[in-house]
Amino acid sequence: MDAKQQEKMNSVLKRVDVTTIIILFFLMVVMAYYAMLQSEMKQKIIVNQELVATRSASQINDYLSTGVDIIRVASCTLDDMIRKGKSHAEMRDYLLNQSGAIEHISGGNSMGLYAIVQDDFLDGTGWTPHAGFVPQERPWYGGAMANIGHVAVVDPYLDAQTHTMMITLSKSLCDVKSVAAMDFSLGHLQTITEELAVHGESDIEIVMDRKYQVVAHSNKAEVGKCYLNEEGTFGRALIDKMRSADEKYFSFRFGDAEYIAYTMPVANSWQCVSVFDATSTFAQLRRTFVLTIFVLLLVVSILMVIMTRYEKKTRLAQELNQKAESAALANEAKSAFLSNMSHEIRTPINAVLGMNEMILRESHEPNVIEYAENLRNAGNTLLGLINDILDFSKIEAGKLEIIPVDYDLSSMLNDLVNMIHTRADAKGLSLLLDFDQETPKRLFGDEVRVKQVITNILTNAVKYTEKGSVTLAVGFERIPEEPNDVELCVTVKDTGIGIKPEDMEKLFSKFERIEEKRNRNVEGTGLGMAITINLLEKMGSALQVESTYGVGSTFSFKLRQRVVKWEPLGDYKASYQALLKGHKKYHEKFTAPEALVLMVDDNPMNLTVFKSLIKQTRVQVDTANDGDEGLLLAQDKKYDIIFLDHMMPRKDGVETLHELKEQADGPNFTTPVICLTANAISGAREQYMEAGFNDYLTKPIDTDRLEKMLLAYLPKEKLRAAGHEEVMEQENLELPDCLAPLKGAGWLDLSIGIKNSGSVEAYLPLLKIFYDSIDEMAPAIEGFYADRNLKDYTIKVHALKSSARIIGAKEFGEEAQLLENAGKAGNMDYIRAHHENFIETYRGFKAQLAEVFEAGMPAAEKEKPEADMELMEAVYEELLAAAEEMDSDRLEEIIAEMDDYRIPETEVELYKKIKQAVEHFEYETILSLLNH
Repeated sequence: MDAKQQEKMNSVLKRVDVTTIIILFFLMVVMAYYAMLQSEMKQKIIVNQELVATRSASQINDYLSTGVDIIRVASCTLDDMIRKGKSHAEMRDYLLNQSGAIEHISGGNSMGLYAIVQDDFLDGTGWTPHAGFVPQERPWYGGAMANIGHVAVVDPYLDAQTHTMMITLSKSLCDVKSVAAMDFSLGHLQTITEELAVHGESDIEIVMDRKYQVVAHSNKAEVGKCYLNEEGTFGRALIDKMRSADEKYFSFRFGDAEYIAYTMPVANSWQCVSVFDATSTFAQLRRTFVLTIFVLLLVVSILMVIMTRYEKKTRLAQELNQKAESAALANEAKSAFLSNMSHEIRTPINAVLGMNEMILRESHEPNVIEYAENLRNAGNTLLGLINDILDFSKIEAGKLEIIPVDYDLSSMLNDLVNMIHTRADAKGLSLLLDFDQETPKRLFGDEVRVKQVITNILTNAVKYTEKGSVTLAVGFERIPEEPNDVELCVTVKDTGIGIKPEDMEKLFSKFERIEEKRNRNVEGTGLGMAITINLLEKMGSALQVESTYGVGSTFSFKLRQRVVKWEPLGDYKASYQALLKGHKKYHEKFTAPEALVLMVDDNPMNLTVFKSLIKQTRVQVDTANDGDEGLLLAQDKKYDIIFLDHMMPRKDGVETLHELKEQADGPNFTTPVICLTANAISGAREQYMEAGFNDYLTKPIDTDRLEKMLLAYLPKEKLRAAGHEEVMEQENLELPDCLAPLKGAGWLDLSIGIKNSGSVEAYLPLLKIFYDSIDEMAPAIEGFYADRNLKDYTIKVHALKSSARIIGAKEFGEEAQLLENAGKAGNMDYIRAHHENFIETYRGFKAQLAEVFEAGMPAAEKEKPEADMELMEAVYEELLAAAEEMDSDRLEEIIAEMDDYRIPETEVELYKKIKQAVEHFEYETILSLLNH
């Protein structure tokens, strides 16, 4: 036998050993389980039979006690009559009367009373004894004489006439030679036993006397038998086991049947026995046990087959595991590469877009603004391309998310046209556009992903088209059951090489390109269409492809989008030019010349961009080139905010943060720390919060987001409304007629209010909020003043101060500031001296503002469509989500969008409070209002 055969034999023997052990183990488990089930089942039967026997015994004792009570009462009466010397005739009359009465009391089970008094037999039933009848020789007389003073029970006997078991109850009288007696039927006991069997409470119910004679039986044919005198019968088997049993319950076999019995003693040393036929119950359990053994053997046999096959595949599996491990390592390396590339590419783009933002802020030339807008669009498109690679990584990891927002379709289409037009021109292709002008331009969906899908399809079309044209068609279809939704229909048609039917599957495979040899000069990784398919699936759509090889291809999809505003797309070129003309000149929302922040980044260009973006807020900025330098600066100065780049050499942002927090006695132990990162992926916020940061900003830095963060984290006392310390540039503002009553108001500087708001259109809603809040805010402040609630008084005055400054009520804002300072210092004397005048001034604004909002506004308001409750609930959900994320930009966008609607009367009060909370960045208040 060679080594290979020996190895095979050893393997077989090993399997046999293992199989034997498994079989024995499971056999022991099954047998133990079977024994446990049998024991539990038997115990349940015993408990049930105990209950039945106990109930039966109780009924029997109750019944027999009735007869005992009757004979005792009769005996007592006869004793009294004997003592009083009553005649035998009077006693006979008593027995006659009493026999009639007790027949009713005992339910017809008593055969009447009789007695022997001083050798004279007295019968209460009217029976005349035959000649030679000697009462003293009857068992009932002997029993009474043998139990003087007690009720004697004669052994049961079968009545010859009624065929019913009877007993005689007797008791000696006071002269010790007279006896009273009564015949008592046991027919009711028979009824009890039969009913228990009929109702299924017991299979067999038996009552036996002390000589094992059957008094009552659920099978009437057994009544009267004496089981002790029978051989080879069920009754004899029962009493043999009962006499030898140590417990009240026992089991025994008779023939092929198996029984479980429970005995319960009753009066006169009788026994009540409840018997359960457990034959079928245990037979079913045994069948289950046999079946289990069979299944066990079958399973073990199958396992042996599986083990045999498994051994044959083990070697192959080991090789596959090695390859899988190599693939996993390669995938990890790829993911690390993608992550690093994301950061390395985003960093210089941050500098480019940051500098471009400064051009948009500071340039007044329309051409330059247009170039800068195109540059910003191109930069964002480049970021989108970088994200394509990251998206593929996310798709593989199952982490890609769809994030819907409001977006302008005309702006997106212009971005797409600008991007693809250059590529088409370079190849001499015509770019044809077919846009349905009735398509709504303000939609709600994931703009980034929709744009990414169309970009991928357009790019693919240009790549594989050598001559002719590429057509982009955009339209929409209404959805009857959802009037606020549409199907956005997008079609891209080209006159390219087309696709062979056999190559259609390759089109959607990653890193695959059709006709590799023919298209070897076509650039790209082959990821675009695979990403497109996954993105459309995520958004509930699918890509449709029609292609004729050598003629061209058509790609189309329909995507459901919510309509934010039913404003038609119209001429998309005109829409885009209007967007450029409406480019808002940047104005800082606040200044904070006393504030000091620290910016730590290893890239000097990022530091320059950050300082430029923050310049016009007049916030003082210190910069550091790495974590160590930042820690040195943080040891010497107290900063209001520290911005830390996440990825830096030697010591990254997380390590720097931890070292900073270890300086418990340092000046910046409690300073808010914001993380700057290019890692713009889902879950980033939670990641940085867990690391210990207060918040985070993604690169390239969004200016509005940066300023909102400064507003949120800078000390409130260091913030100044824009124009508080410098005069606003004089611009020719065209005020609407509704503001005419306020032009001469000395308490209100409209120019400052409009500048703080960004535009006249944005100013009016803020002024309306201030006007609406007077009736709520003034009583609240007065209430806190009356209650001497200094804390809440100061909080309310602080909120009013901020609102006043924003709308341009500078002097009133200063008065509120002084009251706030007094409240913080606990200076009640100053508050008492100035409170009444302050509130009177505040209430006085109501009448002046009413000229604007009660005269000019209602007509405009009436023209607006009223928002229904479905829309309001959707808005509340959006506001709640934005507040939970502390996304002030999104909150303001939602409020601005709702300005096109009239709020229902039932929601005005709640909506007004939410708008005020949004204005003051009171996220907790928003959450409280919406969760109420």
